[in-house]
Amino acid sequence: MKNIFKVHNLDSRLINKVVKDKVVDVTITSPPYFDMKDYDSELQIGYGQEYDEYLEDLKKVFKNVFDITKDDGTLWVVIDSYKRNGEVVPLPFDFSSKIKEVGWKLQEVIIWKKDRTLPWSNTGQMRSIFEYILVFSKSESFNFYIDRVRDFKSLKRWWVKYPERYNPKGKSPDSIWEFGIPVQGSWGSGYIDHFCPLPEGLIEQILKITTNETDIVLDCFSGSGAVLAKAESMNRKYIGFELNKEYIKMFKKYQKKTLKENKKDFLFSKKNTFEQEAFEKLIIDLRVLKYARLLYKNLSKNNGIKEIRISTTITRRKTTKKNALVVAEYNILNLTSESSITIQKLINEIIRKKPLSNFGIEPIFYISDNYESFLSRVKQKYVYIYTEKRSHKFSEKIEKGNFSGSPSTAIIISNIKVDLNEKDYE
Repeated sequence: MKNIFKVHNLDSRLINKVVKDKVVDVTITSPPYFDMKDYDSELQIGYGQEYDEYLEDLKKVFKNVFDITKDDGTLWVVIDSYKRNGEVVPLPFDFSSKIKEVGWKLQEVIIWKKDRTLPWSNTGQMRSIFEYILVFSKSESFNFYIDRVRDFKSLKRWWVKYPERYNPKGKSPDSIWEFGIPVQGSWGSGYIDHFCPLPEGLIEQILKITTNETDIVLDCFSGSGAVLAKAESMNRKYIGFELNKEYIKMFKKYQKKTLKENKKDFLFSKKNTFEQEAFEKLIIDLRVLKYARLLYKNLSKNNGIKEIRISTTITRRKTTKKNALVVAEYNILNLTSESSITIQKLINEIIRKKPLSNFGIEPIFYISDNYESFLSRVKQKYVYIYTEKRSHKFSEKIEKGNFSGSPSTAIIISNIKVDLNEKDYE
C-alpha cells in the first residue's frame, strides 16, 4: 500500500488522488490569504484570483477533506477577515457559508488572540491582533475531549471551601484563546520562515481536544509544517499537502533535528494528566465530606436533630443517577429519641433541595441507633475526624474504637484524608 502519511508536494484540490478512504480524524489548517501573499506557485489558491473564484477553489478542497474525514471527525480552520476597497470583507463567514454547501456543520467560533502579527493597520482601522478559528463537524456526534484541556491550576482559592462549584476536572476553556505567534526562527535555525506560523500551544490544544494517539491529522495547506510537526511529536499520524518545495524541505530538516527531543517533551507533559486526576479526586473527596457536614448542619439547626454522628466513605459502585459523579455511603449514628424512619424522611427532604442536590453525589444511607452497629460499618482501623465548621481539614486521626469518647465537636469520621489550608491556594 502506498504510504500516504507524509507531506505531499501536490495541489490540495487533488487530495482524493492520494487519500481515497475516510481515515482523517481532524484537519487543522489555515488557507492561503486571499490575494495578499504570493506563495511562489503557479497553482496556488488566493493570490491573483477573483474573490468568488477563490471561494469556489476552497469549496473544492474542503469537499475532498469532507469525503476523507471520519464521521466523528472535525475540521479546524484558522482564517481572518480583511479590508478591501474601503470596507471589511467577512471572509470567515463567507467561507463558512460556502463549505456548508458540501456538508460541513459549523460548531464553534473561537477567537485566537495572537498578539504579535503583521502590522495590517491603516488610517481608520485598529491593529488586528486576532483571527478566527472555525470548528466544523461532519455530524452532530463528533470527538470533542474538552476535559483534557481544563485548567485546574489557576482556580481561585474558593474551591477549597466550595468544591461543589467547580468541575472536578477543572475550568473549561472559553472561546478566546491567547497564544502568541512564534518569533521567526524560534524553532531553530530559521525554521519558521513562513507568513503566519501557528503556535505549538494552539495546535497542541486542538489535538488534545480532537484526537488520541495514533489518530490521523491532516493539514491540506501545510506551509512550514507546524501542525504536522506537532502531530508527530504527540504520536499522531499526519498527512500534509504543500505546493512550495522549500517549505517541505524546511519541515523535513526540522523534524530530523528536533523530533526525538519533542517526543520526550510530550511524554513529560503527560505528567499533567496525573496531576489533573489527583485534583479531580481531591474535589470529589471535598464534596463527599462537605455533603456530610451540610447534612448535619441542616438536621441540627433546621430540625433540632443534634445528637447524630456521620461516617462516610466513597464506594466503587457505578452511579445510576444523572449527573452523579460518585456513589458515597453515609452511616448515621442516631442518638436522639427520634425514630430511624423520621430521620430518614428528614434526610430525603434535605437532599432533594439545593445545595446538596447539586453536589453530584449519589448517597446511600444507613441509620444505626448504637455505637457498635455504627462502628461495624466503618471498615478501616484508623479514621479522620472533621467538625461541624470545617470539612477541608481534618482535626485529628484516631482509632475508630475511640470515636465514642471524642468531643462533641467530632461530627464526621471518614477514611478520606483532606488537610488543606486556604491560604496555601491564594
